[in-house]
Amino acid sequence: MASSTTTSNTPKHQIDRLGESAHSAIDRATQTAAQMAEQLGEKGEEYLEIKDEYIESAREYVKANPLLAIGIALAAGYLFGKITSWR
Repeated sequence: MASSTTTSNTPKHQIDRLGESAHSAIDRATQTAAQMAEQLGEKGEEYLEIKDEYIESAREYVKANPLLAIGIALAAGYLFGKITSWR
C-alpha cells in the first residue's frame, strides 16, 4: 500500500517541480525585461538630449548666417522636388 502512495505523490511532486521551474523562469524573464526597459529608457533620454543639442546648434547657425541658411533650404527643396518628381 505504501508503494501506491509513493506513486500517487510522484506525479504531484513532478508537477510541483515543473511549477517552481516555470515560476523561476518567469521571474528571470521579468527581471531581464525590466533591465532592458531601463536601458532603453536611458538611451532614449540620451537621444532626446542629442536632438535638442542639434536643434539648438541649427538655430544658432541660422541666426549667424540667415542668407546662407535660406539658400541651403531652397537648394534642398529644389533637389527634393526633382528627386520626388522622377517616375
